[in-house]
Amino acid sequence: MKAGKVWMATAVVAVGVGAGWWLSGPGSQAPGAGHAQSGNDGSWRIAEAGRAFGLAPDPSDTPVTRSPDQVRQRLFKNGSFAGTEAAGSWCVTDKKLKPCGELRSRFEYYVLGLGEVTIEEIRGLVQDEARRENGEPLAGEIMAVWDKYWQVRTYGWRHKFAQGDRATWMPVFEEQRSVRRQILGQAWAEAFFKDDEQHFQDYYAQLESGQPPPPDPGEPVPQMAPGKDPAAVRAERVARYGEAAADRLTKADEEWAQWEARLGGAQREWERLQKAANLSDAQRKAEIVSYVKSNFPPDEQLRVQALLRI
Repeated sequence: MKAGKVWMATAVVAVGVGAGWWLSGPGSQAPGAGHAQSGNDGSWRIAEAGRAFGLAPDPSDTPVTRSPDQVRQRLFKNGSFAGTEAAGSWCVTDKKLKPCGELRSRFEYYVLGLGEVTIEEIRGLVQDEARRENGEPLAGEIMAVWDKYWQVRTYGWRHKFAQGDRATWMPVFEEQRSVRRQILGQAWAEAFFKDDEQHFQDYYAQLESGQPPPPDPGEPVPQMAPGKDPAAVRAERVARYGEAAADRLTKADEEWAQWEARLGGAQREWERLQKAANLSDAQRKAEIVSYVKSNFPPDEQLRVQALLRI
């Protein structure tokens, strides 16, 4: 598990491309389950959530909670965090905690340790790490956000999501959107979930319009084939991937066209040299190698020579 393995790897409620990813993660309870209660101290909620999902043992057989240093030893020396770095950040700027989505990524990085250590121990580690990097006052603010975030993660949602019944989608979405803001507050809820929520709304609107859904990640990108209208290709890419991605694909098309033009020139030069009766084989090879060095950067030269079979 490298640093790139971020919080999304923990999502358990995956209910279909473009729709299920925005639901809450492992803490989602069955419809009708009791709501998480409010309170300033989130430790009891964390303990109850851990036991409910088999992530922490029952109090009767629970060993003494490990210290943050012992948890580090378990995760970073002997466990799955070895060789990794924490994702995200603490969202502290100018010695102030400011809402940003990177804190959610930081939280979810540590949540990946569930199963190797308990959620209580993870909370203790997060608190210790936050204190070491930011000091006691800011660590307290960070942990207040952690407790609220975990309350969202373990909330008992009333509405039930059914992938095959689109009528269930918006009630689930609206409930989650509302609860996130009630618990986290507007600023942190938007920092943590705004992109996810917008992605879902766009996807839902596209389905409701009758347009085809976005392609699966493995589906080929529309290519700029010879004779194909560039404007039509760009419009299709914008519809599927957005303006920024369409711009990158256009740039890639241009770079590919330049590469093919330069390679075509090298092929024609090699054909000309092979027909030059006044040159020996050694001279022909020396000439084409010189041509390749003059027209291609070092990282392309071996590839060109292989394609020309020099």
